[in-house]
Amino acid sequence: MDPRLLAFYARELRYLRALAAEFGAGHPKIARRLGMQTGEIGDPYVERLVQSAAAVNARTQMRFDDEFPRFTQALLSCVYPNYLSPTPSVAVARFYPGGKMGDLVSGHRIARGTLAASRLPDGEKTACQFRVCHDVTLYPLVIESGKLGGIPPDVPGMDRFVPPHRRVRGALRLCIRTTGDVPIARLQGLDRLPVYLAGDAKIASHLHELIHTAAVATVTGEPGRFSEGTGTFHVVTSNAVVQEGIGPDESVLPLASRQFPGHNLVHEYFACPERFYFFTLTGLQAGLRKVRGDEAEIVILLDRPVGELPDRVDASMFALFCAPVINLFPLRTEIVPVGGSMAEVHLVAVDKAPLDFELHSLDLARGQVSEDSDVLEFHPLHQALLHNEDAHGRYFTVRREQRLATAQPRRYGTHATYVSTESFLSLVGPGGEPYDNGDDGEIHFVSVDAWVTNRDLPGLLRCDGVRDLQMRQSAPVSSIGLIRPPARPRPPFAQGLKAWQLLMQLDIDHSVFDDRYDEPNPGEGLRSFLRLYLSDDAVALRRQVESLTAATLTPVNRIIPNRQPPVARVLECGITFDESGFDGVSPYVFGLVLEHYLARHVSMHSYTATVLGSRQRGQIAQWPPRPGTRSVT
Repeated sequence: MDPRLLAFYARELRYLRALAAEFGAGHPKIARRLGMQTGEIGDPYVERLVQSAAAVNARTQMRFDDEFPRFTQALLSCVYPNYLSPTPSVAVARFYPGGKMGDLVSGHRIARGTLAASRLPDGEKTACQFRVCHDVTLYPLVIESGKLGGIPPDVPGMDRFVPPHRRVRGALRLCIRTTGDVPIARLQGLDRLPVYLAGDAKIASHLHELIHTAAVATVTGEPGRFSEGTGTFHVVTSNAVVQEGIGPDESVLPLASRQFPGHNLVHEYFACPERFYFFTLTGLQAGLRKVRGDEAEIVILLDRPVGELPDRVDASMFALFCAPVINLFPLRTEIVPVGGSMAEVHLVAVDKAPLDFELHSLDLARGQVSEDSDVLEFHPLHQALLHNEDAHGRYFTVRREQRLATAQPRRYGTHATYVSTESFLSLVGPGGEPYDNGDDGEIHFVSVDAWVTNRDLPGLLRCDGVRDLQMRQSAPVSSIGLIRPPARPRPPFAQGLKAWQLLMQLDIDHSVFDDRYDEPNPGEGLRSFLRLYLSDDAVALRRQVESLTAATLTPVNRIIPNRQPPVARVLECGITFDESGFDGVSPYVFGLVLEHYLARHVSMHSYTATVLGSRQRGQIAQWPPRPGTRSVT
């Protein structure tokens, strides 16, 4: 059942009852015979008749409303189809190396796109499929210890390694050790080491902020030998610590267009904020070669005080070989017969378990006149194609309907009401008219290449963080655990008027975000667009959006490296939060994704430089100038 039906029905019923009361006042004799003389309908048969009319009118009104967004949905299908698809469940997985350690000396790569299946949820018959979103390279390594503290006393001449205007105020020390009696100097190709911040999200978020805003250099060497001099360790001063997982090739959700990476990051943030808690150590190979044993120590020099975090940070906060995973995977549906009218085909991903799978998006449709005839390929009608010589006028459109789950609730676990979508396929010609196959006969069989999810099944998984997933392919992995449990999936954003608003915010001018000109409600310009990414039950994320208290744009002059002339005009984007709305979580990750989002709204011949601040702590972070990506035409 469409979740809107009850609201439409109640509105139509109120209207018909008001009409009945008005009719009864004007025609009292007839009203008495119908039982409507007191303003209420006393005759149960007349009442059922009015209720039936209200139900029919409600469905008709819903169809009228569904016609309104067809144009915007067609545009979004071409520009940013993610808004039309449900948001799948996202989690963070950890790979535990196993097998022969000698096979891992050169690193074993788990490629982005690798599939892993979960255990069966209690009382269910379908396992959830997750797709790995980052490349993960396995080595025989573990983090032996992790300590956050003050200025390291055993690193000589630290001031040489940091810029003149910055000084060391603390350090994070990570001790890594090889397993299987492998000397750490033998590890080949280990120059970058991504690390995920596990544990409590509040502590992890503030540690993530500290590392990315305060790291000035890393020192890598053998434990206990730093004081012997620079010959025993290696120092990295340029990009020693970088953010993992924000590039276009590391997106979790399908990247509709490289013009909108910031919008994709905002979408992913509201789907699973914890998926950004990564940092990557770079330039390690030179330092590891100087280590004689199986242990190495990496000291991250920080130019900010560490505050109260040292008492809450230990080795369990740092996890190697992690990657975000998403419950979204490719599937070719079974061939289904098509009725003679060729109007619409209700698509079901798996006939045997229709409530365990949901269509996210469609890549290709295949039609056949008979079971043994040639396959005719149909492409999305509103897909942006530069070259389309092979389509031969064959296209398809998809219509979605939202429906509340009507099946019996899941037997185990906490199961909240999930609004799913049902997809209906139409085969059309170049102008959107019903497809005509000419003298070859009508299409009687259809299948599709689709991306599907497991609806709300991931929310029923009982995760232990160690043995939650299994890969089909052979790999030196002993187990895979979900160290961040699956987030709840969400229905499509683009519904009704919201579709227009989503389309508009893709290319809005940056002046909408500026509060400098006596704005009575500071930050509302940016907040109004961020609310479009929220579902009704996202209470914590809504508090974060509403805690945005100011957004300003200030033209400044900045020096841009590797640019001629080096001085450029830059729009400094200042965003300020009230941290009381974050419930103890750092706003740094939110600012990180907004830094990419704001760059989309400045022309490609300009630059943005985002400054993140809070009412409680003042300035938190300042990012270097970034080129705008908005087209000037």
